[in-house]
Amino acid sequence: MMRGALTLLTGISVLAFPWPLTVLLALTTAFFEPLVPLAAGIFADTLYFAPEAASLPLFTLGGALVTALTYFVRTRLNTSIIDR
Repeated sequence: MMRGALTLLTGISVLAFPWPLTVLLALTTAFFEPLVPLAAGIFADTLYFAPEAASLPLFTLGGALVTALTYFVRTRLNTSIIDR
């Protein structure tokens, strides 16, 4: 229940909160749901990306980097620690 609520809150925070709070929430949620930062990055770039302003979708690239880092950390940790 809490994982779903954090995921939903991260999606809402892209719309309602400033980006540093969204990043902090996505990083917190990434420990439980690793794909949330990537989804939040794609959602933020879909909403706010302007081709004239930048040539790269930075939120998506940042979300992909955090997701890869989260998967790397999760493979190194003991699963009994994460599942508590």
